[in-house]
Amino acid sequence: MIKLVHWRAWRRKPHWLKWQRRARAAAANTANNLLPLIFTPVISLLVIRQSSAAQWGAFVAVLVTVQLGAHIVAWGNQEYLLREFSRAPARIAGAWQSSLLTRSALLACLALTALWLYPGQAGWIIVWGAALVWRQSFNVLVTYKRDFTFAALVEVAGLAVMITAVFLSGDKLATDWLIRLFALTALARSLVLLLRFRWVVRGGHGRFYFSYFRLAFPFFLLGFAGMLNSRLDLYLVSLYLPAAEVGSYQVFANFLLYLQSLAAFMLLPFVKSIYRVRYPTIRKISLTFGGLGLLIVPPAMILLYALLTYLYGIHLPPPIYLFGALAVWPIFFFLPVIYALYKAERETAVLQVNAISIGLALCLNLLWLPRWGMLGVVIAMATVKWVVLFIYLARGRRLLA
Repeated sequence: MIKLVHWRAWRRKPHWLKWQRRARAAAANTANNLLPLIFTPVISLLVIRQSSAAQWGAFVAVLVTVQLGAHIVAWGNQEYLLREFSRAPARIAGAWQSSLLTRSALLACLALTALWLYPGQAGWIIVWGAALVWRQSFNVLVTYKRDFTFAALVEVAGLAVMITAVFLSGDKLATDWLIRLFALTALARSLVLLLRFRWVVRGGHGRFYFSYFRLAFPFFLLGFAGMLNSRLDLYLVSLYLPAAEVGSYQVFANFLLYLQSLAAFMLLPFVKSIYRVRYPTIRKISLTFGGLGLLIVPPAMILLYALLTYLYGIHLPPPIYLFGALAVWPIFFFLPVIYALYKAERETAVLQVNAISIGLALCLNLLWLPRWGMLGVVIAMATVKWVVLFIYLARGRRLLA
């Protein structure tokens, strides 16, 4: 009997070790994805406390432009290359080099845009944009090799360096200084990852091939639509509002995005089940998550009010928090419906809703932002999310019946 127990334990041990490895990889991946979300609020807090919201807002106008340019230059490379790596594991280095070399043409366009928009700061902005593109190019290797722990450590080290630099700067913070700091930190992170994945630079024979832009375009379009959905308001705010209001809104909007991400993280353990259960069960999941949202969002907004008021020193009127809550809650409700549409192979419907929401957000922001300022932006955000909710309910009504 004892031998039988030991034999069963021995049988279970490899299985347990496999799940243990998967759990560690999942935890490291989660940390690697969450760290960039922590990055901006910490730095913005330090800048606002040591300088002002206006100083942070002036920098945000440059930050969003550089990030937008880097996203365009990325051109869906991570999702595209993951597919190519799976198809031809022996040609990983060549595929990676070819993607980076081909996208360098877009990087040249980014450099010309920087010279046009920011002639006095173009040098460091070009270094910053190139470093972001280089850093992002290694994400696919981190994912493919599951090297999440190392990538997370690189992010932590970068954040620590930036926090130290901002602390030591005292009251000398300026937009030019912040641009140099972000550029040098991004460059350092990319060089560390280059050393980690130096084999991908040594091996393979990369080449420029124009057809890459066509092949990776669907992946780029999905990512670009998602980015516009989450950041269009910030782009418009940086164009219309004074620097102090831009800084305040960026901090507020970032925390709203984190609340929206919370809905996705909460649903993540159930995604596998969504693809297996029947559609009426998905409807119940949607109702359950909608109820959870009603329990989570109000206290979260109260906490956000306390954080912004007493920690950041940002004072926003109560209606902004009210409409912020109205903008966040629908996501808890319609996120399971999106997965139901994916299950039914109706991805096109999701893309159509994204396009409608982007167009509606653009129109409402252009209409209300000049009239009501920051409040108009938040009202537009809430309106768009409720329209999207009703569209998804209409699209999924028959499916989830």
